[in-house]
Amino acid sequence: MDESSPMRRGEDLFLRGARSYPPGPQARTVDVRIVGGVIDAVGPDLERGALPVVDANGLTAIPGLVDVHVHFRDPGLEHVEGWERGSAGALHGGVTSVVEVQNNPPLSTSRAAVEERLAHVARRSRVDFGCLGNLVEASLPELKAMAPLVPAFKCFLGGSTGLGGVLDDDLLARLFKAAAESGRMIVAHCEDEAILQRDKVRLVDGNPNATVALHHLARSTEAEVESVRKAIAWVRESGAWLHVYHVSSAEAADLVRRARAEGLPVWSSTAPHFLLLSCEWAEKLGNLLKVNPSIKTPADSLGLCAALTAGDIDAIGTDHAPHPLEYKQRAYAKAPSGMPSVDLLWPLTWELVRRGWLDAQVALDTVTWRAAQSFHLARKGRLARGYDGDVVLFDPQARFVVRGAELPSRSKWSAFEGFELCGRPEVVVRRGEIVWRDGRTLSEAGGRALDLDPPGQRRS
Repeated sequence: MDESSPMRRGEDLFLRGARSYPPGPQARTVDVRIVGGVIDAVGPDLERGALPVVDANGLTAIPGLVDVHVHFRDPGLEHVEGWERGSAGALHGGVTSVVEVQNNPPLSTSRAAVEERLAHVARRSRVDFGCLGNLVEASLPELKAMAPLVPAFKCFLGGSTGLGGVLDDDLLARLFKAAAESGRMIVAHCEDEAILQRDKVRLVDGNPNATVALHHLARSTEAEVESVRKAIAWVRESGAWLHVYHVSSAEAADLVRRARAEGLPVWSSTAPHFLLLSCEWAEKLGNLLKVNPSIKTPADSLGLCAALTAGDIDAIGTDHAPHPLEYKQRAYAKAPSGMPSVDLLWPLTWELVRRGWLDAQVALDTVTWRAAQSFHLARKGRLARGYDGDVVLFDPQARFVVRGAELPSRSKWSAFEGFELCGRPEVVVRRGEIVWRDGRTLSEAGGRALDLDPPGQRRS
């Protein structure tokens, strides 16, 4: 059966002698049988048949990770990252599927633009991918035509690097209504633009001493909470589905919890930097800490972990947003926001388990099946029959020290520099094909567009 057959999604592979997750005394030895890129069976002492075999040698097996939020700056700013380098970084972090946001020109505001972008990505990506459409006024006439090709539409309620926020509430109401009619979810960067502008004038403009130590005040919890509150109100009025990206405060997470308790179709994700860093790191990291929304307090970090545990936040996505180090070393007001981290997603997630901040199963679920479910993605995020044969093998005890210069991202720096982590992926399998092993990529491309449910269909 050839690769183009609808019955075949990838390669055949038999992974022998892995350890089940979570690690510990209850773990057992299992095999994973993958036929045509799809998992056929997981369990002890499986029949290999004629499949090619790879010995896991006791490494722990988990599903390939789903990063629901990355920026690879490509097309348009390939020199900053690009799909070739970004997707290699994803494999380094155990990620086999990404949802990517284009926040630099050319934006995806028409069906033709989306088709061109998907073709561009397919020639370059080493991981499976979904590309968001841009929810702006210019895209309104094209939303229904774009909807079958994109998992969601991205809307910046607050301005960030690359795109300005929307001040016009009437326009935002129209955007939510049109997205609802298209049958696709809205993914929102929730910070209130009016509050951001007010606090920028108050704290940053004309202040030659402004540093990143002010960032969590210039982009405050108030701005995030007010924006999330408004977005949920527009969900009630329009019938839209909403995913709140990069929740950074415990108060915003509580608004999501209440919306879900009300039965509203609201999902959310946070990011590793909101969980493992805080505004107290400003002096040590300088502008490397500058991201939007801002990184808040240690209490917020713990509150976000509690929300992940309770299921009020669905996923951890990196918001991988690389910039050259010389850009980040500019004066605070001129330095761009964003940091790379897709290349560390699993070790950073496993660190939350090692610290006792997340249960092992909760941690895994937030970067696998819960992440996939929050974007209504089929076939991803489980080691189970019928799911794509995406597998990561890792040693939960093997330690390494983060060195940004050694990571695949073009940025060559990391806010987690010097962290001693465990769980670096040693083997990564994408739909039955070994694509990462012993610290290097084994595939130049081969990623495919993620399967999407028809517009209007929502997974339970």
